Order: sequence, then C-alpha cells, then structure tokens
Amino acid sequence: MDVIQYEKKRQIAYLYINKPDKMNAIDSKMSDLFLEFLEEYKNDKDARVLIITGVGERAFCSGRDLSEAKSNPEAFKKKPLRGRLFNAIIETYKPVISAINGAAVGAGFEITLASDIRLAASNVKLGLPEAKRGMGATFGATILPKLISPSTAAKLLFTGALIKSDEAYNLQLIDEVLPTVADLMKRAEELAEEICLCAPLSVQRIKETIWKSMDVPLFHALQMDIGPNVYESEDRLEGTQAFLEKRQPIWKGK
Repeated sequence: MDVIQYEKKRQIAYLYINKPDKMNAIDSKMSDLFLEFLEEYKNDKDARVLIITGVGERAFCSGRDLSEAKSNPEAFKKKPLRGRLFNAIIETYKPVISAINGAAVGAGFEITLASDIRLAASNVKLGLPEAKRGMGATFGATILPKLISPSTAAKLLFTGALIKSDEAYNLQLIDEVLPTVADLMKRAEELAEEICLCAPLSVQRIKETIWKSMDVPLFHALQMDIGPNVYESEDRLEGTQAFLEKRQPIWKGK
C-alpha cells in the first residue's frame, strides 16, 4: 500500500495521505514521499492545481506519527516537518487546495494552513494541540496570527483546543464548508477547473506575490516585481486576443 498516493487527471493533480488505520498520521517515510510528489507537481508544466486530501472517513491528517519517536527516534529527531512540508507547499508557487475530509490536527492542520484554499466537510475537527504534547507548532504559531487575529490565534495555540469546521469557517480559517465528503471533492474539483481557465503564469505570479509580500509594508510591496513577467508574455497577448474574439484562450505558459 502506498502511504502517499499521487495521480493526475488532465491538469489537476491529487495527493492522497493514505494511512487510515493511523488516521493518516505522517512519519518520516511519508514526509519524504510527500516532498517528492510536491516536487513532481512543481516541475510538471501540465499540472495546474494540486488537491490534497486524506483517505478514509476519519481523518485528513492527524499530525506527526508520534509512535515514530520510539520506533525510529533518529528519523524523528532529524526530520522535523516544520521546515519541510509546509515550506514546500508554499514554494510550489502553483495553487494548492486542501480538501479536508476529516480531522486535521497538528501537522495535518499546518498542511492546510500552508495551502492556498481550504475546503472542509461538515463537523471535522481542526487544531494545533502541540502545547499539550510539549511541542512547538512552529509553523502554525508563525502563520496563524497572520490569518486571524493574534489574540484568537494565541487562544487556540495556548490551549491546544480543537474546533469544528463551522467555527473555523467563522474565523475565516476555512473558505467553504461542504455537507459531505463527496460534495467536498466535487467543489474542490470545480475550483480547480476554474483556476485552470486562467493563465498559468498569471496564477503563479499572483501566488508568489501573496506569500512574498505578506509581511512587507504596503508601499514597499507595491514596488516589488515578484514572479514571472506576465506583461511581456505570449499569454498576455493571447488573453487579449481571446477576449476580443469572444473565445476561450489557449494558454502556452510562456
């Protein structure tokens, strides 16, 4: 059984966290595979959007597999997730959608925080309980106060509380809540298809600008030139011509 599965259907790539017997908890082997597939997605010019989800009914990802601390202590120490998976998701500079089918806890929740769009099924639990485990939630503690109010982020981090998807939606941590997992995947694919209608270089530039200008003062950010130069691209000419001719553009990604 492949604990991380990757496939592509047309321009949409899918990454499945597949260890449902352990609520999709991630160990070192899984994180290595996860990184390999992220790199494959990043370098595949035909793959336009990545959807990450979990296998099974219980969990998207329940975090780091803590049993590895006993079974493989060296790997547990030498391969922390905080500098690996989350940065790599952001640095694909192509869209990543988390389709949260079940509990997203600890590193599992941090995977979703590194994603660009977060969709969740109804009544799933999310949170960062690291303070209850003697851990640091380094990525979560860094990114969460940028997404919601610092005091609300502090309350969630200090208490390690888990919240349900409806509350996460009210806090703007989740973009949409869907009634069932089937509805969740359908909506994720709809959004992915919408993104695929847009120019790939434009989407890449927009993603890079969002992340790289996040903490930069406004007037400094406005002076930054981030990502590919879309203004001199063939796709810009194609987009204009397609608009005038009232047809769908044919993007070349250059």
